[in-house]
Amino acid sequence: MSFLDRLKQKKTTGTPRQEGARKSAPKKAEATPKKEKEATTSSVTDAGSVSKVQGSLLLRPHVSEKAATAADRGIYIFDVPVTANKVEVRKAVEAMYKVNVAAVRTIRGIGKTVRRAAGSGGRRNRWKKALVELKKGQTINLVEGV
Repeated sequence: MSFLDRLKQKKTTGTPRQEGARKSAPKKAEATPKKEKEATTSSVTDAGSVSKVQGSLLLRPHVSEKAATAADRGIYIFDVPVTANKVEVRKAVEAMYKVNVAAVRTIRGIGKTVRRAAGSGGRRNRWKKALVELKKGQTINLVEGV
């Protein structure tokens, strides 16, 4: 009977490694208060400044003749990271330029294989553009201070 009692005790208590993992998990959760978690996940602070995540989300305005004609219709084109989604782009534009976004469309470009002299090859980078349409009557001045 004593042998069976030992097996029962091992099942209920678990191995020392598992117990250590169980004890450390709540400590990590307690170490970061809820206020700090909310501050890191929110994209805009109370003061209205843009966080680092949003600042790096809009890489640059896409400069081309077609983008210039689209701006006349209230559509602005930005180069964004390949990992960015429409919701993040909308929040970043609204926070950075203080405008209301009506719609966001995205275009992904694949990195094509290129061949050079002497048989060496390579690959172009993938890219992504976001077409941001603003609500009527709103504009963005992309060439400020130039």
